[in-house]
Amino acid sequence: MKETFKVIGKIFNLLAKIVGYLLLIALIFGVLFWHVWRPLKIAKYEPKTPEHLQQKEAYLAAIPKSTNYRPNIVLINFDDLGYGDLSCYGNQLIQTPAIDSLAANGVKMTAFYSCSPVCTPSRAGLLTGRFPIRAHAANHVYFPENHPVTAFRKFRNQANELPKDEITIAEILRASGYQTSMVGKWHLGDRAGHLPNDFGFENYYGVHYSNDMLPLHIYRNKDIEIADKTELADGEGNFITGKLSYIDPETPLKTKGVDQTNLTENYTKEAIQFIEKSKGHPFFLYFAHSFPHVPHFASSKHAGQSEGGLYGDVIEDLDRSVASIIQTLEQQNLLDNTLVIITSDNGGDFNGSSGNLRGRKFETFEGGQRVPLIVYWKGKLPKGIVTDQIAMNTDLMPTLLSIAKIPLPSDRKIDGRNIWSVWTEKAESPHKVLYYFSPNNGMPKGARNKQFKYHTAGEKFNSIYGGLAAAQLQKPQLTNILLDNEAHNLILKYPTITEELKNSIEQIQEDFKKNQRGWVKE
Repeated sequence: MKETFKVIGKIFNLLAKIVGYLLLIALIFGVLFWHVWRPLKIAKYEPKTPEHLQQKEAYLAAIPKSTNYRPNIVLINFDDLGYGDLSCYGNQLIQTPAIDSLAANGVKMTAFYSCSPVCTPSRAGLLTGRFPIRAHAANHVYFPENHPVTAFRKFRNQANELPKDEITIAEILRASGYQTSMVGKWHLGDRAGHLPNDFGFENYYGVHYSNDMLPLHIYRNKDIEIADKTELADGEGNFITGKLSYIDPETPLKTKGVDQTNLTENYTKEAIQFIEKSKGHPFFLYFAHSFPHVPHFASSKHAGQSEGGLYGDVIEDLDRSVASIIQTLEQQNLLDNTLVIITSDNGGDFNGSSGNLRGRKFETFEGGQRVPLIVYWKGKLPKGIVTDQIAMNTDLMPTLLSIAKIPLPSDRKIDGRNIWSVWTEKAESPHKVLYYFSPNNGMPKGARNKQFKYHTAGEKFNSIYGGLAAAQLQKPQLTNILLDNEAHNLILKYPTITEELKNSIEQIQEDFKKNQRGWVKE
């Protein structure tokens, strides 16, 4: 018996040594991975090679600088504004009289969608007229260059910037002779060569990311704007004053006091100055507000006034901003020649209102992607039109180019459609089907026609004990979207419609797999 125990003991000792050696080897490899290979791979990251840069440059060079009559365009894009956050969309606590007036005297859409339930993909789609997955902006929100999430993305060779060969509305309009400016949140990358000024905006004033991402800098073009209440410190705590050039992400500065209570007001002042300076020339202003994204900051002049609390204060500040823009256009005698568009990058978060819709930001239920859309053009658009025709923010680019009489690029698929007749003639939507894109992988997760919506199966994560999460499978679902808020499953009642919408999702998924960037063969 003793001999048996000795043998067993030797075996255990041998196993312990083997395990110890394996752990030591794993530790060595772990250290080498973390401190050598991982940093080297991240450092070697480069944006994906532009595949159609020459075609882009040729297209822009061929656009004639027109001297014909063309309207000014003001595109206002709120951040996380929910479908039910405006009083003209049913909010009974928050008052938005300026926006309500534009809706009453223009066109309001009740079935308008962002192309993603999160901001980076949605903004890529809005500016390019293409589904986000084509621009490698499909499956995540971009983070600052020095952020750990960015390092993880780079290690996996995932894009963190809008590709150079994508074409934005601003680039096209600028090539045709428009003066272009952007005010507010960019959120399409902060690498040199991928900034607002690199994508057609002659002037830029704003932040590169969401207002909750640090370091938070306000830029004027490619330089950090240092305001009276802003202090910038280097890595050793030494304060720096004056205007700084674009900061190397390897030595980021930390903002010590950007006063976000004045952010909406400062944005608005910049937008007004651009409008006043551009009088006499056609101009395009892309005004991308940072609010009502969290954290919330209300103007000190009006804080505490809204019945909707702090969130209401923020929304009513935004409404006052719109009022100031309209007043400036009127004072400059530009209102008759300016198309004003108001929308949101995605649905509201848990602070805002989705109205009677199911879901919120991050979700492909209606509350995540259905957003307000108000269009106003004095004397050119009908008054008080409310339309339930389906459309998406990718439609804005082809619609605006049609108004400016500029042809679309022919080397790439433009997923948006011209919806001008929907606004002016109450026409049917050019879309037979609209898609809902997953924020996880960028692929379609749902599809709707005029009456019905099909939603694929998926996981829903539920909190357990305040921290852990368990996946609960969501079954495929068909909804009568005109009569229901995605509460009742009608798959068994309408199997043919279910199959049609399911097949449309599968078909476009196959198209993406074969030609993700959407290049058109010459």
